[in-house]
This record gives sequence, C-alpha cells and structure tokens, in this order.
Amino acid sequence: MKSLASITEKDIETIKMALNDSISDMNTELKGDLSVRQRESLQEFKSRYVRVFDKLRNNSSLYALTESDLDIVAGGLNDAIELIEDNLTDDLTEDEKEEI
Repeated sequence: MKSLASITEKDIETIKMALNDSISDMNTELKGDLSVRQRESLQEFKSRYVRVFDKLRNNSSLYALTESDLDIVAGGLNDAIELIEDNLTDDLTEDEKEEI
C-alpha cells in the first residue's frame, strides 16, 4: 500500500482512467431499463465520480481531495478491477472461474 506522498503522476493517470471507465460503465447502465429510484441513485453516484475526476484533472494531487473524495477514488478503482475481471472471465467455464 502506498502513502499519499509516494503517489506519482502515473498513479494519478491510472486513477483517472479507472474513474473514467466507471463513469462510462454508469452511462451504459443509465441507458438501460431502470426504475426511477435506481436511475436517480446511479445518476447521483455518477455525478460524484465526475466531480472527483474533474478535481483530479484540474489538480493532479490526491491532497486536493477530501476524505469522501478518496472513498470515491477507492470505489472507482474497485469498479475498474471488477470490470477487468468480468472481461477476463467472460470466456471461462464456471469451473475455471472458481479456480481464479
């Protein structure tokens, strides 16, 4: 685990890519068939991700983020990992997925 002081510009770019991928995934979900409540909740979540993404685009320092912003960054990274896992396991059988 890295401390905030050791996070590089490349790390920030990776974080921004993860947030952007999560935002894109939310846009895809918003095009689907959702209830009003689900749509509002997802739209609110997306706006938080966009706000943090914009903050990082304007100031590439995690020190510029609040604690709740850092929570969103962590969520964005987790979402990106899940997307990668989904893409990598699409062609696997259930037994192969269990091995991973």
